[in-house]
Amino acid sequence: MYLAQAQIAPFAIKPMLLFYGLSQLIKSCVLSVDPYYPENAAVLAHGITTRKRKKQGYSFLDDEVKEQRNGLYPHMIKKLFHMEHSENKYTMKALLKQLPDMHACFAFLVNEEPFMKGKWAATDRMVFEPILLDLYHMTASRFQQYALEQMRKLVPKTQAITVVETKQQVEIRFANAQAARNAAPPFHFDKDGSPLIHRLKANHLPLPELAIYYLVLYNLSMICRYETEWWGERIHTMDCDEIPFIKQFLETVQARTKKLIERQLFQ
Repeated sequence: MYLAQAQIAPFAIKPMLLFYGLSQLIKSCVLSVDPYYPENAAVLAHGITTRKRKKQGYSFLDDEVKEQRNGLYPHMIKKLFHMEHSENKYTMKALLKQLPDMHACFAFLVNEEPFMKGKWAATDRMVFEPILLDLYHMTASRFQQYALEQMRKLVPKTQAITVVETKQQVEIRFANAQAARNAAPPFHFDKDGSPLIHRLKANHLPLPELAIYYLVLYNLSMICRYETEWWGERIHTMDCDEIPFIKQFLETVQARTKKLIERQLFQ
């Protein structure tokens, strides 16, 4: 209901509707693997916090959220993705850089290109420009180890990969076509299906896409409820570059949430 309402609701309240809609769907996924949820009151909290007061010169992209020890977020991370909470802080910019749909916003608005685009050499092989290993300061064997470690953080049973370097390209070979098409981060996919990877190793965060949605939507929902002066001024005057980021993010959430939830429930 929340997600359906968000489709037709004014932009000003979309973040709040999308956050609560996503929260309910995440709870349904948690219940599919933890039928006793919630066993106690501690898991009923959101599980993340944000800055309570926005200072003068506030920038949404530089704003932060912090993981908490208890609540839905750490419970989701543990039950759905078998990851332990770390109580990390994340900026909005770092989180948005995990989403391929945000690449154009970074490229045109702040002159950054988070992702490098590759090609498919075969159904089970993706290739990238040879400069990839230079940017990561890794040999082919070290990159192979790194990529597999990162994928297994999100999908523990990920099959081994092979990385082969030539003067023309860096080739990543997967066990089969299905494993290649379903590769977990650090590999991503463009809308046309082309493989992507972060240009800089430091930009990669080992977080599931649903977790990124939850973290950013929580902050946005708090802003539109409690920072009404800043929020209202920005959306009505459009005098900053951050609103296009927010609009694109909300569109991405609306377009992909159903698919991600279905994958989680029926995997």
